[in-house]
Amino acid sequence: MSHPHGDVLKQYVMRVILFLTIFTALLPAKDPQLEGPGLSITLISENRSVTAGQPFTVGLHIHHHPGFHTYWKNPGMVGMETSIEWILPEGFTASEIQWPNPQNTFMADYPCHGYERDVTLLVIISPPKKISAKEVTLKAKGIWMCCAKGCFPGHETFSMSLPVTKEPIADATAKAHISKAASEMPSTEHKVKATLLSEIDARAIKIHFQSSNALPAKDLYFFSNDRQISSDKPQKFETQKNGSIILIVPRSEFSPKGATSIEGVLKAGEAHLAIKATSAS
Repeated sequence: MSHPHGDVLKQYVMRVILFLTIFTALLPAKDPQLEGPGLSITLISENRSVTAGQPFTVGLHIHHHPGFHTYWKNPGMVGMETSIEWILPEGFTASEIQWPNPQNTFMADYPCHGYERDVTLLVIISPPKKISAKEVTLKAKGIWMCCAKGCFPGHETFSMSLPVTKEPIADATAKAHISKAASEMPSTEHKVKATLLSEIDARAIKIHFQSSNALPAKDLYFFSNDRQISSDKPQKFETQKNGSIILIVPRSEFSPKGATSIEGVLKAGEAHLAIKATSAS
């Protein structure tokens, strides 16, 4: 025979369990864009070996989870660009990062410059003409910020040990990623001439773009390399009678002082053009 108090307690516990089950079911699902890290990142090399005196390309390959992005070298009004600090054997040198074409994206509601797609940041490693070791180790400390609705800073030291061989041994998988990144670099093979019309430190930056090939009237955007132009400033493109275009955009409050030229990437439709605008005078 059951005890009445025991039956009441059982009914109470069952009601609590039922309430918690219903309450949990009604809670919104966890938002993956509020949880890190938002990416997976690896150090890759086009070669599985090192040959004395023969430069080769390595890359920090970044796979972004849906909705996440990392940042270009000028992230804009928010964010932090990815950086790499190298620890190399004696006589080895590393180039600056070669940055594929940037994208316009958002950190929450804030516009910024970065990458939503999978991307590989390229670096050229130059070995010395003589290597006495049979194997060398390359170390790279990567630091990044990965964001969606929230931001998740990260860092990791990657290590890669490669045998020294008379001829380089290719890594087909890594080489495919590196070749794709190389194809996404801003083009230097174009006929667009850029002239800086504005005075040094003027509040508004004015750039005149002229080309023998017509530039599109729409889908234009200019990414400046050095923060003269930020991601939150409206860009106005005015088409001239001769088909050339003038960009007018407020100067960023973080702009370096005294700049006499401006470099960056002009997005013109599907094209991305490496641009350096200098004063006509």
